[in-house]
Amino acid sequence: MKYKPAHVVEYLLVVMLGGLIRILPLRAGLALGWLAAAGSHFIGRVHVHRTQARIRQVFGDGLPEHEVRRIAWLSWRNLCFNAVEGFRFTRLTPEKLRKQPIAHMESELQQILSECREGFILATPHMGNWELAGVAGDLMGFPLFAIVRAQKNPLINRYINRMRQTFSLEILTREGRDWRGVTDRIRQGKILAILPDINARRSAVTVDFLNGQATIGAGAAHFARMADCPIYPVVLRRVGWTRHDARLFEPIRPDPSADRKADQQRIMQEIMSVLSKEILQTPEQYFWHNKRWVLNR
Repeated sequence: MKYKPAHVVEYLLVVMLGGLIRILPLRAGLALGWLAAAGSHFIGRVHVHRTQARIRQVFGDGLPEHEVRRIAWLSWRNLCFNAVEGFRFTRLTPEKLRKQPIAHMESELQQILSECREGFILATPHMGNWELAGVAGDLMGFPLFAIVRAQKNPLINRYINRMRQTFSLEILTREGRDWRGVTDRIRQGKILAILPDINARRSAVTVDFLNGQATIGAGAAHFARMADCPIYPVVLRRVGWTRHDARLFEPIRPDPSADRKADQQRIMQEIMSVLSKEILQTPEQYFWHNKRWVLNR
């Protein structure tokens, strides 16, 4: 298969950068990420105006301008930190993970699994280092799986898949439609990790979110009803440069006796209400830079 020159160049840059970051100590790699974030944000002005406009859309005119700028910068810096840590996921071990604040999740998830007859769903927003949720769960020995969209660059997509294969985390692809076995996996005792705060056009519901409205996919609610399982909202936060914490919320359960569409609407609204409150408390932890902004215009 022939690849576009741009795909090859992008792939080579990613491979070289990933190799360098894995060689460097963590803080040195994060310092490199900080420099990249500062240069692209303050000099290159990458997505700065768009991001600040989104923050103003959520908080209104009452938020001081310096606070808008602070949130936009820290969110971008954290995104670059996430990229650095993503390259280093293969160096994570259960021992290292258990030194992190997020380690308390291990006993909480074990308790839930012991009480559930089957599996369940974890719904987390694009907050903190959200990719760490799946990796952490995998390293703790939990049977997690996730649904992902393939990267546009096939070389990058193959590179990421090779890195994922170092973990037991099962990845289903939307394009391959192997996600149709999601319900069976949950019934077998597995845990679906899903990101619900994504703008959607099909099989979508409109909910109140971040002081506005968002049209999002109802996948979490759909699978919860199909498998008759609870959904646990979970939020990750970065603590300083190198540490991560998480908070698990009370379960949201489907009502098999309710109308399907009405129940999906209720479930997704309850999920997004929990997540919205957490995002508004620490907005610098949120991913404001998605190409497809979650809120309706």
